[in-house]
Amino acid sequence: MSRKIVSMQIRVTDDLRERAKAVAKQKGLTLSELVVQLLASTGDKQLKELAKKELKERPKPGRPWDK
Repeated sequence: MSRKIVSMQIRVTDDLRERAKAVAKQKGLTLSELVVQLLASTGDKQLKELAKKELKERPKPGRPWDK
């Protein structure tokens, strides 16, 4: 079963985006993975379950044959 992936945009300053990218890199995550983890930490049970499912099913970045 294929998943439909959609885009979600947020408006932030360059400084905030660059810091978020640095933090994600320190944690070994992509910026998208960091944002999804933060969404999971809101306290909403359904959002947390959906975010965990997304992170579990998300393909890792890079070429598939390098894994």
